[in-house]
Amino acid sequence: MTFQIKWDGLDQLTEELRTMASGKALEKASVALGSQWQKEARAMERAKYTHGYWTGNQQRNTLVYWENGKKTIVLDPKTEYSVYTEYGTRKMDAMPVFKPTLDMTKKRAPSVIEYYLKKDIK
Repeated sequence: MTFQIKWDGLDQLTEELRTMASGKALEKASVALGSQWQKEARAMERAKYTHGYWTGNQQRNTLVYWENGKKTIVLDPKTEYSVYTEYGTRKMDAMPVFKPTLDMTKKRAPSVIEYYLKKDIK
């Protein structure tokens, strides 16, 4: 006794799995999360840095880029003093921006990744 199973849509499923395996959906989700992180960090910098003379230098120089060879988004403040504003010194209180905005972005990450995976599958 023999039987056959016919599975409609197997070719489409295989193609979708190839797309997901190539990382296009995850790459798009990573870029979206990185740009959200950058926007939130820039907004928080303006809100937190209220004392002294505001030049906007750190806000302008907070950049997001895709690191070559790795599926990583880097939020990089290009100012020399960003470590002091983030962690503080013995005479200056810390005004953290990047860690709190990273925590907010990490909470949103699963839904953003799910959105791009569903969008890629359709």
